[in-house]
Amino acid sequence: MERTTRRNLLKAAAIGGATATGLGSVIGAGRGVAALAAAEQKPGRGSEHAHDNRPLTGKRALAMVSFGQWDVDPAAPLDRMPINSDLENRVRNVHHVLPFEVEIDAGGAVSFVISGLHQILIYAPGRELADVQAGAAGTVPIGGVPPLVNYVTDLVYRGPDPRALQYLPLPAPPPLTTGNLVIDRVESVNFKEPGRYLVVCGVLPHFVEGMHGYVTVKA
Repeated sequence: MERTTRRNLLKAAAIGGATATGLGSVIGAGRGVAALAAAEQKPGRGSEHAHDNRPLTGKRALAMVSFGQWDVDPAAPLDRMPINSDLENRVRNVHHVLPFEVEIDAGGAVSFVISGLHQILIYAPGRELADVQAGAAGTVPIGGVPPLVNYVTDLVYRGPDPRALQYLPLPAPPPLTTGNLVIDRVESVNFKEPGRYLVVCGVLPHFVEGMHGYVTVKA
């Protein structure tokens, strides 16, 4: 196949009777397609929403963190079916962040696999656990529903209120109205800036127990 060059384009234009204006459009369109292809292949930040489009690969592109787990005990089996049995068995939830600390590259993500009544709170590098503890001190339960940690200094991510998943009624007539107990879920969070981020459970009783961990983002 003959190589497409500017000389070949001029030759084809002369044969086909193309005008200078039309030829300029052909050449400009060719350059535009080439530029678009180069832009699509070049890693970098997206222009419209400032997304990081670098093709990250490897073990530090994505980390998985188990945020709470359901207890398995041969001496006391846990049966979560039907789903409303969670009202009786939610005390069988283990309030651990596993692993306690993970590492990812800047632009990578952490998928928090949440099991149970938990809320993800993430604080910027430099914010210490003692700061959040002091900010949460004095919070008391209201009406039997566990309160949430409301310390927002350097808070960079807060997940949805899990109490809406556990305690709010479904639109069903009595006596069929029950709690919406679909509380197990996954939240993936992307980290663009390097540093060591503190992650805590925003459900106050769990936070008081020490439910927290760290995400270290490498440059």
